[in-house]
Amino acid sequence: MKRIDHLAPGTIRKRQGALARCFDWMTRKHAEIMAQNPLRLLKRGFASYTEADSEALAAHGKKVRVDEERDRRLADDEEAKIVAYLQDRADERLLFELALHTAMRMRECYTLHSAQVNLVKRTIFLERTKNGSSRQVPLPTPMVALLSEYVSKHRETIANRGDRLLPFWDGNLDVQALDVATRNLSIRFARIFRLAGVPGLHFHDLRHEATCRLYERTTLSDVLIAKITGHKDIRMLRRYASLRGSDLAAHLW
Repeated sequence: MKRIDHLAPGTIRKRQGALARCFDWMTRKHAEIMAQNPLRLLKRGFASYTEADSEALAAHGKKVRVDEERDRRLADDEEAKIVAYLQDRADERLLFELALHTAMRMRECYTLHSAQVNLVKRTIFLERTKNGSSRQVPLPTPMVALLSEYVSKHRETIANRGDRLLPFWDGNLDVQALDVATRNLSIRFARIFRLAGVPGLHFHDLRHEATCRLYERTTLSDVLIAKITGHKDIRMLRRYASLRGSDLAAHLW
């Protein structure tokens, strides 16, 4: 499939992930038919192209597509610029702040119901996640205050839309409907960031920024950070290890 469609490794992993979640459901509901999910047994790097793949693609005049990890961080004044632009746009601001302060994925944010938010315990419970596992997401103090204010001001509106915290999704769990909502929000925020004077920022970069801040501002272990961010494989967090280089240096003579 890789050679025929010439898919990027990230696209291959997304398709594998979608199918794997279907198989996860089968293993939970019909273990007598499928006791183990074979797609969860794929070795790391399965989506990468081999040397043989490169030669086959070169024979057809094509180049190998490789992973391109984005490392876009918010500059010192960029968060303030975005917040100022969203000052009178409460829905967009809440979505932006949720992603930036919790490391939640866009879909995890905009599909939230108010019942998932526990302001007393300062947590958000996520039942439907990308990797199929539920998790508790802790809320920093500024996020608790913002959520409390938003829920208080929009309580009636939230109730009228079926307890959905934000208005960007109609409650349809169909994959295609969710994909459309995600695409529309990505386009909307690309425009917001540009108009706020923060060009080149993607919404998904906020998850990267939030994860970086967990490493920079806390002493949480990789395991605990993975529980917050929802990374199933801790090895995916290795790219953030350098952010604690100064911590390691402090232990040397």
